[in-house]
Amino acid sequence: MDLMVVPKPIFNKYKDVIGYYLAYQVGNALSNVGMSALLEHSTDSPFFEFINDIGIKTLTGGKMLFVPVTNVLLATSIEQTCEVDPSLIVLLLGGKIDLNEANLQSVARLKQHGFKIAFRHYKDINALKPFLPHIDFIICGNETGTVMSAIAEVRASNFPIKIIASEVDTISIFQRITSFGVELCRGDFYRETTKVSEDNPVSPLKINCLQLMNQVSQDDFDLAKFSKTVQRDTSLALQFLRMVNSSHVRANKITSLKHAAAMLGQNEIRKWVTTAATTTMGQETPGEIVRLSMLRAKFCENLAKHFEMAIHMDNLFLMGLFSVLDVILDMTMEKALHLVSVPEQIALALMGGDNEFSKVYSFAQSYENADWTDVSRIALIDDISISDIAAAYHDALMWYGKMINMTMDEDEIDTDVT
Repeated sequence: MDLMVVPKPIFNKYKDVIGYYLAYQVGNALSNVGMSALLEHSTDSPFFEFINDIGIKTLTGGKMLFVPVTNVLLATSIEQTCEVDPSLIVLLLGGKIDLNEANLQSVARLKQHGFKIAFRHYKDINALKPFLPHIDFIICGNETGTVMSAIAEVRASNFPIKIIASEVDTISIFQRITSFGVELCRGDFYRETTKVSEDNPVSPLKINCLQLMNQVSQDDFDLAKFSKTVQRDTSLALQFLRMVNSSHVRANKITSLKHAAAMLGQNEIRKWVTTAATTTMGQETPGEIVRLSMLRAKFCENLAKHFEMAIHMDNLFLMGLFSVLDVILDMTMEKALHLVSVPEQIALALMGGDNEFSKVYSFAQSYENADWTDVSRIALIDDISISDIAAAYHDALMWYGKMINMTMDEDEIDTDVT
């Protein structure tokens, strides 16, 4: 099966990610319309095969993963199929799950094996009563009536069930549902800027990073100036060298800027400095923003050859990184792009213009949003196989997992270039 997946974050009221749910599409949504029905009746789960292959740490950083489960799969030995720690797997049972005795026994068995259970909100809570002792999460919509009803039902059950509000796509919705006492939610609210005033100050940390990004954007930048800027922030140097080392297989780590300059060309230094600076600036925003920017950067880079833009791979990578600059700097994208030197074609795409870069950017966003109809439409028009699209994102996940798992201590690095 050609499985496209994207792990979508679930947040607590403090905007910390507590887990991810697996949005997916098997095959082309337009040309393989019968694939979903086939999946409903399959005893083999492509999800667990994928999870076993890529690893839970790569997918979620060791956090919980919500995995959709069908009636047929409930009757199989999921505990034998799943090779990862079951305490990190939340089996998500949707509206098509039969609330019968056989499924109740399966749920109870899987709970005993350490799995967690989530149900989508049922209008008739009485139908769920036999399952309530085994349920960890109930997922509901974001409408006030729906949320208040779910809260009342959970409280009346006397079981420690947590409510997850879905489609929380704006900060105002997030503030509203958390004011009701809902502690978990999923949605895109974290991508929204909170301040757009013209006098919104930029912190010294971000100013240092912006200066560094502007320095390396020059065609023939000065390594000494670059080093001087990096030396102001050891964490930035550490981030840069960690990324350089995770991007290549070498016998020995690169531990100094001098070593990096000798081993890498200016394009490579530019790429990893920009990535390190973006990551460092993102420390003052929800952590998911940095993850989003890095995954998007690598995904756009991987898509280059499929959109006949292989010569623009580096700039497509930068486009993905800069695509969240407005959120990181907490200002409009127009103002953010005035603070950093960005190639014109990237700026145009990020400002909503129409060019070859914007086509890749739009496609990447559709994939991240699990808009499988749009992804499938473009795949058909541009003759891109679903397997190639899936592989491009899977590779981005693997790359990001390797990036964040690369360890390096401060006493290992040397910022001197003399």
